[in-house]
Amino acid sequence: MVGDMTEGSRDLDLEPELRGNTLRVYWFMIQKGEPVGVREVQRALNMSSPSVASHHLTKLESLDLVEKNQENMYGLKKLVKVGVLRNFVAYRGVLLPRYAFVAFFFSVFTLLYAVLTIGTYPGFFDRYIALAVGAFGAMFGWLETYRLWKLKFQ
Repeated sequence: MVGDMTEGSRDLDLEPELRGNTLRVYWFMIQKGEPVGVREVQRALNMSSPSVASHHLTKLESLDLVEKNQENMYGLKKLVKVGVLRNFVAYRGVLLPRYAFVAFFFSVFTLLYAVLTIGTYPGFFDRYIALAVGAFGAMFGWLETYRLWKLKFQ
């Protein structure tokens, strides 16, 4: 438990350093999932020059988040959850907003409930309340997922 607290405080120490374009480079590397080169980062993130991309990669290296290999490629060393990254979950190499799982659950629940009860007598408490709760939960989940997805690019 003490190790978790130390690691959490380390993440908080990194937060002021891991912002803006440096965060964008880090995000790109997480999504890529394999070592990247300076020019690849520059092109993918539309940076003005390779030196700008190199600066951000070097900054990530000094923060001990990435490491440079013998082929001058940068690979992820560790994943930290700072800033907007706290609201994302890595699933099969893709970062998804946490609320995407809630939205998916409520959407599937509501759709299945509507299909399974299509031929039954629609009682107020049985059907309409359940559908309203499911629809509200799905709507909330998708709106939060969209909001977090937009924050990712700021």
